[in-house]
Amino acid sequence: MKKTKEEQMSLAGTEEGEILTKLNERVERAITTIQELRRERDALKKRAEEAEAKLAEENETSDKLSSLEEEHDRFKRERSEIRDRIESILSNLESLEE
Repeated sequence: MKKTKEEQMSLAGTEEGEILTKLNERVERAITTIQELRRERDALKKRAEEAEAKLAEENETSDKLSSLEEEHDRFKRERSEIRDRIESILSNLESLEE
């Protein structure tokens, strides 16, 4: 049974329509996926920037802490030197009294 030219065109139109519909659906899914991936990328970039800022802040805090520890050690040494000097002066004064 031969199909008429009209029937063949109608059939071809239907197949093309289905192909275009499927293609359109795949393109829409791809667009949706790309949009989701971009949102995820942007969120991850933001998290990375926040983490870098927090790390920089923690490094700054750590540097300040190290500086304070060094200053504290210096004050302890100075205090010890002052104590030694005072003891020496007191010892000298005691020896003068005798």
